[in-house]
Amino acid sequence: MNMKATLRLAGLAWACTLVTSAAFGQQYQSIVKMNPFGLFTGQYMIGYEHMLNDQMSVQLMPGFISSNGEQNSSLGAYNNRLERSKTGFIVIPEFRYYVSPDATGAPHGLYLAAFVRYLSAKWDWNDVRDEGYTYYDDVTGTTLEGSADVSRDDQRDVIGGGITIGYAYYTSGGAMVEAFIGPQFKSVSFTRNYLSEDISSVEQGDVYFGQKYIDASLGGAENSGMGLRFGVNIGFGF
Repeated sequence: MNMKATLRLAGLAWACTLVTSAAFGQQYQSIVKMNPFGLFTGQYMIGYEHMLNDQMSVQLMPGFISSNGEQNSSLGAYNNRLERSKTGFIVIPEFRYYVSPDATGAPHGLYLAAFVRYLSAKWDWNDVRDEGYTYYDDVTGTTLEGSADVSRDDQRDVIGGGITIGYAYYTSGGAMVEAFIGPQFKSVSFTRNYLSEDISSVEQGDVYFGQKYIDASLGGAENSGMGLRFGVNIGFGF
């Protein structure tokens, strides 16, 4: 490529940049953002929004789920400990229409959004037992030595979608914060499996589990049907 062709190409690129900047009212075409509250709940999400024109954009918010903890059950001189870990992922694609952009243009302003949400999470519960513990078995009506092993796996899969209304605010330097709220419909699939061969059913395992620990299960954490989605994101536009 000779020098004249190079200059023509550079000039064309410069002209396209001016046209794009004018069309977007000196606002941002790309935004990187994150959910700050997820840092405290073990749900780490970071996303990207891209402006299609001066009022519409597409966004993708993927993330991973990771948290650990334990619960102690002390009965007299005996102590049982429940170790739990949660892993999984979440992804939310979204389309936005900026109904009332700021005077400088979208993406600063009021918007409506349609989204789809998919989440898959697994909880592993490891029962560290005190074998000297004597307990009363409500199922058989007898007193037994040692405690039942209530180690289990819980799996939850959620797919849904909905609409939100939100507002995005940008500083002159490009920092942004946005808040949104709206209805969503979701379908939830939940399964539970007790790992001990001594537990013949989920119902029996739940009874044993409740005798030893507080059951903060996934089963009732999120049900199918209508719900409310809301949140806050922070990020930076460029």
